[in-house]
Amino acid sequence: MSVLMEEERWEVLEKIGAYAAGELEGEEAREAEQLIFERPDYRRLAESYARMLVMLTTLGNEPVEAPEVVVNYAVRRAYVSAFARNAEVFLGSLGRTYLDALVYYFGLRPRSYGGGI
Repeated sequence: MSVLMEEERWEVLEKIGAYAAGELEGEEAREAEQLIFERPDYRRLAESYARMLVMLTTLGNEPVEAPEVVVNYAVRRAYVSAFARNAEVFLGSLGRTYLDALVYYFGLRPRSYGGGI
């Protein structure tokens, strides 16, 4: 398919979509109506656009509610994740503290040679 034919096809698709959305007036609306009248495939496309617009409008007006089980799962995952992060920090610092104590107790810290003790 040539580039020109592809561009014309997109123009027709946009025109039919705009017509279905009620965005065309005057001559543009009459041109879209003529295309829809002459070609059954364009008529089906216009019907499809119209159904999609009704569906989107209906969905846009409905409040979206997540099922309680999904909300509970998300909350539990957040708690577990926060607990794991805090446990990791706590155990990491506790482990470092015990390691520092063992190093001090056994005298494993190397002596400094920079003029100190």
